[in-house]
Amino acid sequence: MSDPNGPQPSRTTRSDQVQRRWRTQGIIAGVVIAAILLAIVVTRSGDDDPQASATPTGSGSATIATEPADLLALSVTGAPNALLATVGSVGGVPSAALVLPPEMTVTMPGAGEVTTDALQDLPGDSMRVGVSNVDGAWNEHYAVIALDRFGAIVDRVGGLSVDLADAYTVGATLVGPGPTQLSGQQTVALLQENADDTGARWASVLSSFLAAKPSLSPTDLADTDDPQVAAQVLGGGGAHVEMAPTQVVGGSLLIPAQPSFDELMTQVFGTPVPLRVDVLNGNGEPGVGEAVGAQLIPAGFRVVLSENADTFDHQTTDIVADGTEHEQAAQTVKDALGVGKVIVSSIASGLADVTVTVGKDYHP
Repeated sequence: MSDPNGPQPSRTTRSDQVQRRWRTQGIIAGVVIAAILLAIVVTRSGDDDPQASATPTGSGSATIATEPADLLALSVTGAPNALLATVGSVGGVPSAALVLPPEMTVTMPGAGEVTTDALQDLPGDSMRVGVSNVDGAWNEHYAVIALDRFGAIVDRVGGLSVDLADAYTVGATLVGPGPTQLSGQQTVALLQENADDTGARWASVLSSFLAAKPSLSPTDLADTDDPQVAAQVLGGGGAHVEMAPTQVVGGSLLIPAQPSFDELMTQVFGTPVPLRVDVLNGNGEPGVGEAVGAQLIPAGFRVVLSENADTFDHQTTDIVADGTEHEQAAQTVKDALGVGKVIVSSIASGLADVTVTVGKDYHP
């Protein structure tokens, strides 16, 4: 479940201030795109959560993807706050990156609601599943770098010229705002502080890191599914970096802002908007939710609810379409899992497009 304390309101206030600087930096390149995106948001604003207590925030200066990108989930570990991002590449060359803010509450298949900080604590392969579910698009690869090693890589490229959105005390030195040269040690210190605006700091550092075209070796990576691909993507050149749009609900809970989040994913990575699926563990086997998520996310789904079924004695996997309009989606779920019985509910609930109760016939 999510952190019972949730993110503090001060995070939202400070993040809004920092993100306004990001918006200003992208006005010239993104004014036409921003106008189009604004029109879409206004048209669909009636779909937003009426309980939201803050306007969705993001940098608002994204570039439009010319073709679908391959995605890599990047995690830099060792800081008190999550340093997570999805890096998209086309032909092995980075095209864009999306930072997932710390303390954002998300759904992890098999674990339910967690924060992005808890997501980062998972093993690399599980972290990849969680990031993919947040994105609503499968991250084909993942890479994990320890923060101290990240600092060493920064020193190898001669430091980073980071455009800081604020003034920070790093050690005994005051750095920023604006373009600032940082050593590896200073970069680590900047990211290691338990700060409200860690997401913006990380976005600034990541943008400069990718632009520096770092040459990575397998020893630089604490965990990855493919060292060669990770090195190629992260060292391939500059990429436009966005911060995920978020909103606060219930006064303190930070969540992805929809539909803005999915619209941004489509815009910068060329990914389609995912279908919504609930996954209920009806056979009692541990790890079922994550395994099902790993099969359904690449098929075009996002797990929006992951919990146990009422009992663990379900023999057959039931795949319930939420109304006849989602019958084909339910069939796609069955094809992805390789088992199950499709059932069409005559009364659409609107909670999810498909609900899956995993039975004993399912084997990952």
